[in-house]
Amino acid sequence: MDRRSFNKLAGLGAVYALSSPAAVDAQQSTPAVAPKQNSVDVTHGTAPIPARPVDWPSQTYRRLLVDTHVPDWDDRLLASFDATDYVSTIANAGFQSLMQYANSHVGLCLWRTDVGQMHRNMKGRDYFGEVMEQCRRHGLHRVAYYSLVFDDWAYRTHPDWRILPADSSDPEHHDRAGAVCINSPYPEHALACIRELVANYDFESIFFDMTFWPTICYCAHCIARYWKEEGAEPPRIVDWNDPQWRRFQKSRERWMRDFTLSVTRAVKQTRPISVYHQFGTFFAPWGVAVSLEQNEASDFAAGDFYGGAAQFSIVCKAYLSLTRNRPFEFMTSRTLNLNDFETTKPFEQLALESMIPMIHSSACLLIDAIKPEGTLNHRAYEYLSQINSLHDAYEPFLGGEMLADVAIYYDKNSMYDPDAQRLQASEAAKNVWSKPPHLDAAVGAARFLREAHIPFGVITNVSLNQISRYRAVILPNVAEMKTDEANIFREFVRNGGILYASGPSSMSAPEEKEKRLLLGDVLGVRYIGKIGGRTTYLSTTDKELNDAIWPQENMGFGGSMVKVQADPAAEVIATVTLPFVDPDAGNALNTRFAQIWSNPPAAQPGQDPGIVINAFGKGKAIWVAAPLESRSDDVNARVFVLLLKRVLQPPYMFEADTDRAVEVTLFHQESRRRLLIGLLNLQAQFPTIPVQATLRIQVPAGHRARKVSLLPEQKEISFSPAGPYIGIQVPSFKLVSMLLVDYG
Repeated sequence: MDRRSFNKLAGLGAVYALSSPAAVDAQQSTPAVAPKQNSVDVTHGTAPIPARPVDWPSQTYRRLLVDTHVPDWDDRLLASFDATDYVSTIANAGFQSLMQYANSHVGLCLWRTDVGQMHRNMKGRDYFGEVMEQCRRHGLHRVAYYSLVFDDWAYRTHPDWRILPADSSDPEHHDRAGAVCINSPYPEHALACIRELVANYDFESIFFDMTFWPTICYCAHCIARYWKEEGAEPPRIVDWNDPQWRRFQKSRERWMRDFTLSVTRAVKQTRPISVYHQFGTFFAPWGVAVSLEQNEASDFAAGDFYGGAAQFSIVCKAYLSLTRNRPFEFMTSRTLNLNDFETTKPFEQLALESMIPMIHSSACLLIDAIKPEGTLNHRAYEYLSQINSLHDAYEPFLGGEMLADVAIYYDKNSMYDPDAQRLQASEAAKNVWSKPPHLDAAVGAARFLREAHIPFGVITNVSLNQISRYRAVILPNVAEMKTDEANIFREFVRNGGILYASGPSSMSAPEEKEKRLLLGDVLGVRYIGKIGGRTTYLSTTDKELNDAIWPQENMGFGGSMVKVQADPAAEVIATVTLPFVDPDAGNALNTRFAQIWSNPPAAQPGQDPGIVINAFGKGKAIWVAAPLESRSDDVNARVFVLLLKRVLQPPYMFEADTDRAVEVTLFHQESRRRLLIGLLNLQAQFPTIPVQATLRIQVPAGHRARKVSLLPEQKEISFSPAGPYIGIQVPSFKLVSMLLVDYG
């Protein structure tokens, strides 16, 4: 698998260091550059951005990586590289840090090495060292880039190190990037190179890319290790009900986690700098075998994404939950994707994408690519300087803890398709990048919550200790659950929390002999099985639900639903209705269908529970027989929000009356006694149309708002009491608006 496949997938400690003197000075300074929030006319030339010293990584928000996956088969490749021009161009564009390639997927070293293979067109020069020196002169923070696993030089030079798929083919021969196995001798070579690099050069951090499995490997090294550890041959049938397959999958995850940890240890034993690994794969399906625990190898979370606003929003919130230190680093490209060298994203699109991490008080790393001969497109850096000037105005005010009422639960162990069973590993590997049902539902829930302006965050199966920060939790089509996890959710509801669960959420893990919903007592249902086929419906006589689905009479779903029996005390507000006739029964010969192109519902509603509301302890739970949130239909969004608000009563952290394209975030900077509000106009079409917003913000208990300031000018605007909130009328804005609420 090459980087193109990875991009297809991705297309899927200290908080701002407020106590440091440099941070306090930055917080109290007034940005010298006026924002372009209501005017985004792009002019030729470099935007003036005042220099402002910032700490790494806590205050470094504008970061850059220049892809340099360039081989040396032609004498012209990288031969014109000029470190002075290269770094000055980047610095003048307003970036605060540069991630510089030490090696690449090509596997050639751009530093002077006694261990690895140097790029021959350096001709005795030290490209990496030259860049480090120029970065020091320009005040850029220095980060090294190092590619692991994807290494063409190692792939060609050591055939025994190659990853070998189940069908024993070498698919990398047909791709540009060759992948090598971490169970081969390759790690010894990589660690030797890394130790040499870290020991000989003065950079502040190092990023390791591609620390995941590009396919299921059955090389001799993997087979030998599995035999040694488990006393068995690695299974070649992907079956999530088979303990042997699940054991092998856990081994793959453990092997990759152990490898990343060994890399981090090697760096820190050589020199105590910050280390982080590619973690865009946290949203990847099972095939890459990256567990959430693998993030233990990183000082902060980072990864690149290309999937649009809904994905970016949930990713940022997940990173806030997972990162060990802040800010996390969100990466995306200048061009439409990494496979397109020239086509630059429209200015407003790139500005908005880069500002999604900004309104989450975190860093954005933009990705450019070097020209084959080793030069930059200087026009692109004029363009990027104008993006950076937008950020500069707001950065002094960032930081704090995000406030939210609802958490989406993301379960890495559910990142597979329960219906895709007993596949040959070679066949399963062909579709290993397809989105699992749980991911579709999680991203869909994020979209619904964001567009309804319901304050939300994310918790995961490794961050369940954060559940007490929220009043409600969404379980979006969670494929399986462990008993200890279920107990946490049970106690959450018992103590007054709200739980929304769709489809099989809380289903017992396959190692349990009996399939059951572990939270059945909380949800008020008992699992029976599945009902329906490729088309099913929800029918209701509940007035609010009927109003929400108007003018429809039923809600359709493209798939089967979960069949349950409701507890007598639970309230059933919708039932499952099957089609008038089995959708697969009819054809042109027997005409056993009710409509030739569709499958209308039966004349009478079904009796099986479809939506159930249940009181449990001090809290309440909602169970829906199908993941409504996995579809983008407006009616699904209306029902999802209605159900949630029916049991989750106000006041919320905030309410917003504005266009549904606007994302709103709220951060609490407790040490400074203030709230930071971010609004981002994520309209899909460009140019964006200016919008207004009316906000109702809940001030921390026991305090009163003293003033509201519009950023970055810190211009005071009026506010008024509004029940448990303060009401704020936000002036019209085109892309972004940020405000501070000082309280006392």
